[in-house]
Amino acid sequence: MTEAAHAERGQVRLFADAIEEPSAPGPRAADATASRIRSSMLWAAYGDALGFISELTDRKGLERRTHGKPLDRLMAWRRRVGGRQGTDVELPPGCWSDDTQLRMAVSRSLTSRGFDVETFARIELPVWPSYSLGGGRASKAAAKNLGKPRALWYANTFRGWVDAGGNGAAMRVQPHVWASKDLLDDFLPAVIADSVCTHGHPRAIVGACFHAATLAHCMMFGAVPDPNECHHIAVRVGVSLSLIETHQSLGSAWVGRWEEATHARFSDGWQTAIGELHHAIDDAKACSGRARHAEVAYMDIVECLGLSDASQRGSGILTTVAAAAIAEVASDVHEAVVVAANAVGTDTDTIATMAGALRGACIGADDPPEMPLDSDYLESEARRLAALSRGEAVKAHAYPDVLTWTAPRAQADALVTSDGRLVVEGLGPVQELAADIARAASNDFGWQWVKTTFGQSLLIKRRPNLRELSAGNKIDLPQAKPQRAARRESHSARKDASSSSPKPLDRGVCVDDAIDHARKNISEDDALGYTVRRVARDGTIADLAALVTALRDDLRR
Repeated sequence: MTEAAHAERGQVRLFADAIEEPSAPGPRAADATASRIRSSMLWAAYGDALGFISELTDRKGLERRTHGKPLDRLMAWRRRVGGRQGTDVELPPGCWSDDTQLRMAVSRSLTSRGFDVETFARIELPVWPSYSLGGGRASKAAAKNLGKPRALWYANTFRGWVDAGGNGAAMRVQPHVWASKDLLDDFLPAVIADSVCTHGHPRAIVGACFHAATLAHCMMFGAVPDPNECHHIAVRVGVSLSLIETHQSLGSAWVGRWEEATHARFSDGWQTAIGELHHAIDDAKACSGRARHAEVAYMDIVECLGLSDASQRGSGILTTVAAAAIAEVASDVHEAVVVAANAVGTDTDTIATMAGALRGACIGADDPPEMPLDSDYLESEARRLAALSRGEAVKAHAYPDVLTWTAPRAQADALVTSDGRLVVEGLGPVQELAADIARAASNDFGWQWVKTTFGQSLLIKRRPNLRELSAGNKIDLPQAKPQRAARRESHSARKDASSSSPKPLDRGVCVDDAIDHARKNISEDDALGYTVRRVARDGTIADLAALVTALRDDLRR
């Protein structure tokens, strides 16, 4: 560990064990945090893009993809999309897989109010399969189920949900840490909520919390935690069970469903997963000490943890431990992601992306040798998350209103038109990057490169003839406030003009849509609760009174 890392370590303590609250960061500290967020973001995408090339292939297949070149730089390559009925497409250098795609979906769902789990679960996840490049079975099954009209993020009980223990949650949770204000434990509730949207096995949630906590450690101290520190982190993750048990939705509804489905106590399953985590840390420590060279050490870790075994290749715990191990033993971040990406037969892209996020957040990390795809967008999101970490109000991504939103029925239905423009449901207008459409064998659908207005390139599945965007799925923009409220807000703005922290923007709500939604779901307690909460949060007192009056009249009939 460098002297600078030791110096930083003396200033803060891990999680809630801190005796004193860390002092507010000065300009240099804030700049350093923003720089680390940017570096971690870029290296996570770089590791994903590099490991994507070697994912799900053997050594000969990798040589075909790279044309015999060593896999130590980003390059264009060809991949089949859409399964047997799909087609081969060329992916540009630095193209991300589902890991970074879902990471950015999480990032867009972070606002000045925190993590908007409703928009992530109800809008981002159901739309993602239309442009996904890869993705685990659990994530895809969860996304499909969340597209149903009455789906709830904390009750996403698709087939096999309690057995979903992969790393599909861990690979995407970094934005919660990058936006964290204290890097102690304020990010853990959001990480847990994010995880249970798609994964129900404690192994997946524990792994996501562990990776998030190791990233927070890197952000705080400028160095990857060693095995002993990883054990301390694992202890703190074990204690975070209380965040689930006391959560207003998870503690009753989600845990109750889990225990009913498994005929077991969730707390027992959680402690078993924590035991697996400690055991994996010990195994990685023993194996990594056998060799000085990072590549040899990592091959030993792969063997010890069984990362090439198909039954546990994408384990939510083993892969997060492996990512921390290679990030710690490698000489620099580039070596860490290259070694992980070349371990053919393992979950190359996910381990490489997590290792890149960890080591990229440390002191002394240079920029990647080549920038990943859409790096301008990545850097823009990094700046936005850095502002959130400083407690600043930032512009939130615009979404359709969940009250009127209807998810696309099929993957090929997400690309639509609106007033002559191409639009991706939930994400907004896009521009064609290429007029050519790579068509499937059946010719019923194809794939086209488009780019969103916020800067993300998508290879999206589409139909030959596009339908029109429905009125209920139009992007939710802040509505004009009543004149009296506007005058009050203007007066308050003048009064607080000297304040250095801007106030969050009110997203607004259409009370007529809220009443209509409540009436359609009047027998569903969860739907009514969400509607009342939205109107109370985003509407006026008059809006809330109108909603309650309408419900009272209907229920009394």
